[in-house]
Amino acid sequence: MKRVIAIADRAASISLKLLVALNMLFFLSFLAVLLFAAGRAHAEIPTCTGADMLSALQKQSPATYAKIEAEAAATLNGKGLLWKLEKSGEQPSYLFGTMHMTDPRVTTLPAYAQKAFDAAGTLIIETTDVLDKQKMMTAMLKEPDLMMFTDSTTLSSLLSPDEAAAMNAALDARGIPPATVAKMKPWMLSAMMALPACELAR
Repeated sequence: MKRVIAIADRAASISLKLLVALNMLFFLSFLAVLLFAAGRAHAEIPTCTGADMLSALQKQSPATYAKIEAEAAATLNGKGLLWKLEKSGEQPSYLFGTMHMTDPRVTTLPAYAQKAFDAAGTLIIETTDVLDKQKMMTAMLKEPDLMMFTDSTTLSSLLSPDEAAAMNAALDARGIPPATVAKMKPWMLSAMMALPACELAR
């Protein structure tokens, strides 16, 4: 049986708490977007679309593309996602790079990573709080000032009128009433807005 250990169980540094808060942000954002979307009569989750900018660059400017590829190839350990840590007389450990995305190309482990995962006796992850609603709410209530303004500050109070109008327009385009995020810290809102609406909804 594999043991699962959350790093947050072993350390209480502020940087780790921020990582935990970011995980909670994505979970809460998912719920919030669905509620806002329902409230504003959005009929379905938007389809994720995109363009392969590297392929376009390869056609438009082969020399620039070749330069970027050469720089990437010269980056030390630039292709590593799964790292093996070895020490004489000890079982090897593995470190796997992950992203907070729902794309199956990210959430489906490649065969080499799955093999390391299956052979592992212990799994250490950032936090297990997001898997338990009660734990998540407890963590949020302990230090709400990491994510929200707890004084009279609002997002709009930090912006010029033009900036506030642009922010509100962007929120409206996402189906998020500006009043619902007025007390949210800028880092939290920017992390939420950095993802496309389809990703947040998924």
